[in-house]
Amino acid sequence: MKLLPYILLLLVAAPAFSQGEANNWFFGRNAGIHFNDDGTVNPLSGGQTFTNEGCSSISDADGNLLLYTDGRNVWDRNHILMPNGNYNAGNGLLGDPSSTQSGIIVPKKGNPDIYYIFTVDEPHHLNAAAYPNQFTGVYEQGGTVPDEDDGFNNGFNYSIVDLSVTGANGSIGDVTTQNVHLVTYDPTNNEHLKYKCSEKITAVKNATNTGFWVITHFVDTFYAFEVTDAGVNETPVTSVVTPNVSSAGYRRNAIGYLKASPNGEMLAIAHNQLGLTTGGTTSNGCVYLYDFDNGTGQVSNAQQLRSNVTPYGLEFSQESKKLYAVYDGLGVRQYNLESANIPASDIMVGNVNDGGTALQLGPNGKIYRAVLGGTSIDVINNPEEDGAACNFQAGVVSLPPGSLSTYGLPPFITSIFAAEIEYENTCFGDTTEFNLDAVGDFDSVVWDFGDGASSTADSPQHQFATPGTFTVTAEITKDSEVFTSESELTIYDVPQAFTPLALTECDPDNNGVAAFSLSSNNSSILNGQDSSVFEVKYFLNNQDATDNVNALNAAAFTNTSNPQTIFARVQHRVNRKCFDIASFEINVSNTPQLNGDTYRLCDDDADGDDTNGQITFALADVTAALVQDTEHFTTTYYA
Repeated sequence: MKLLPYILLLLVAAPAFSQGEANNWFFGRNAGIHFNDDGTVNPLSGGQTFTNEGCSSISDADGNLLLYTDGRNVWDRNHILMPNGNYNAGNGLLGDPSSTQSGIIVPKKGNPDIYYIFTVDEPHHLNAAAYPNQFTGVYEQGGTVPDEDDGFNNGFNYSIVDLSVTGANGSIGDVTTQNVHLVTYDPTNNEHLKYKCSEKITAVKNATNTGFWVITHFVDTFYAFEVTDAGVNETPVTSVVTPNVSSAGYRRNAIGYLKASPNGEMLAIAHNQLGLTTGGTTSNGCVYLYDFDNGTGQVSNAQQLRSNVTPYGLEFSQESKKLYAVYDGLGVRQYNLESANIPASDIMVGNVNDGGTALQLGPNGKIYRAVLGGTSIDVINNPEEDGAACNFQAGVVSLPPGSLSTYGLPPFITSIFAAEIEYENTCFGDTTEFNLDAVGDFDSVVWDFGDGASSTADSPQHQFATPGTFTVTAEITKDSEVFTSESELTIYDVPQAFTPLALTECDPDNNGVAAFSLSSNNSSILNGQDSSVFEVKYFLNNQDATDNVNALNAAAFTNTSNPQTIFARVQHRVNRKCFDIASFEINVSNTPQLNGDTYRLCDDDADGDDTNGQITFALADVTAALVQDTEHFTTTYYA
């Protein structure tokens, strides 16, 4: 195995990154927990999951919940089912709550509204027996189609959630692309076609921090799909490795977790069993450790840690120094990844008796264990410490009243938990602030900002002379060893909000209220700036515009006073902190009223001089008679 550095570094491509993405967990039977900034954990109510195993959730960088899933259904931040992520309504995703890792959520680089949900189905042997037709009988554990399963083995898929979309039921976000199939099997092998996937999925940042690797495994092959700002590369990097987990032993051969280390250098996999009997159960499973190249997506250097066991959950420590595994009958075990003989470092640190369950690293650096049927879950308080010093405690994290833990916990992009170079203020003209958040102490650091400037400060500040993308490098020295991390940082253009002309609408019933299309002012506010780069939003006051809250319906806004001032915010579509504000008035104009519809003029001098059929009219007199308010309205006459 590769030697692990003391300093684990990752650069982020967002304006700032505070690890809040993993602050809210929803799992089991309506269970949830929330991680506070001080590392403490509280029960979290409101969760709608009712899953035996797989689940996933994601929050924003500040720890605000965005969405979560059980692999079939997708809920928004308010626990509302998204219309196109509703299994019981026939619009579900193709994961399965009885799949070990039914789904994982991955953000799209460069677009804070777009999230990918990757799902793995439960590859059931009864569905396989009916292939290519749908299984329509009763499953051995009970249940029928569609409540238990849809009768097909659907394999590995991804769907897209757009948080800028409002669902038909008012959900914040909806699934806009659904169940795009990814091939993770040999399409020429009929036995592979019957099952299509295992129940394993993980994700980790790529080497350049331009995206992520989403990784799964089937039979003897790892499949790594790269996800960048261009989308999902549907052609995977494949690695054929030991062992061969035959599809003949499915469905139980599919069970068990796959995890990537926070430093992006290793993968660990739990094969619950290596059976050869369809639907059968045996206790000959194993745990393997591999090297992972997060630059190429290749997996290599297979190392068996334990055999003839029944493993389920796995997790790496935050510093990637330890690996933990949960075995049925053998409890929670620790492996020292810095040992010359990693398999020999196996030691039990938690004596549990509820079989194999999930392990998951938290944003506070502790590792948590699901407790089957429990009203609380376990914790490893000091995962980097050897043996009993890791301080395993059973049942110390309470769940909300009425909820239960089952087998699973939500997986995350594991490199969220690695130390990072953090930065903020990335609008052109800002002074960008950098901070090196390293695991452990370091002796010195040299920064190269990619524009010819450099610094040796621990937390430097730098102002870029132009907008653009820059490769920022940090060289960190620790005990005479030098570790280097680099990534791309974008300094974004700041838009200008030009002041448009006032908008005026007629008021048919003269009650001072009218409907305005505020967006008709978009072009004049942008004044030639690219609408694909910048967007315009409208607000009632400057504070709301500054905070980017309570945006108005730009297509149909009804005024509340006359005249009324409207505030327009022009913001960068990727970095919304780059914005400008302008204001303008909207006015409601009364509709003029006529006193009558007919005005007659007589031959005043009674000279009877109308032989030619003509009489001269004083139209000014007509206006005065017909129109009430000649100061504000004009009259035009037509023959």
